[in-house]
Amino acid sequence: MRIIGGRLSGRRFGAPSGKGTRPTSDRVREGLGSALASRGAFEGACVLDLFAGSGALSFEALSRGAASATLVDSDARVLRDIKASATTLDLGNSVQTVRADLATPNAAVRRIRTEERTFDLLFIDAPYSDIGLVPPVLEAIEGADLMNPGAYVVVEHPRRYRWEWTKGLASEADYRYGHTVINLGVYKPKGTK
Repeated sequence: MRIIGGRLSGRRFGAPSGKGTRPTSDRVREGLGSALASRGAFEGACVLDLFAGSGALSFEALSRGAASATLVDSDARVLRDIKASATTLDLGNSVQTVRADLATPNAAVRRIRTEERTFDLLFIDAPYSDIGLVPPVLEAIEGADLMNPGAYVVVEHPRRYRWEWTKGLASEADYRYGHTVINLGVYKPKGTK
């Protein structure tokens, strides 16, 4: 796999070894990178990458100016591969991994919350077989106050899947790439404009 844009453009990193990992395609990462860059979403951002898989979305964000990334996955082998890739890309100091099962959102959020960090950019790229976990995971994250006001939330899902943003999130844009849809939302808690 390779980084598409930013200061690490063209650098390669290992593909994940975990079963069921579906890395986001170069085409989707390029389009998403452009959409987020045009909104200034990367600059100095603290990234939370749920169902992290290959880590490609976080590596792309760090290459384009994000300050740090916390990558969450339930598979220990996947997290080891992410750490190895981060080292290969000289991103080891910017990357933190958390092993948590997002099938139990509240317990997973408690593990993430121990870092005492809030986030400006969230990637949620659940395995398509687990796509129904996205709304409860978002609700748990919102309930734990893990997002900064104005945070961008990126959800990747199959075209056939329909869902609604949770209460504090507003739709910003939708992008289609073949059978893949990217929904981009913005966190707007009560009392913010």
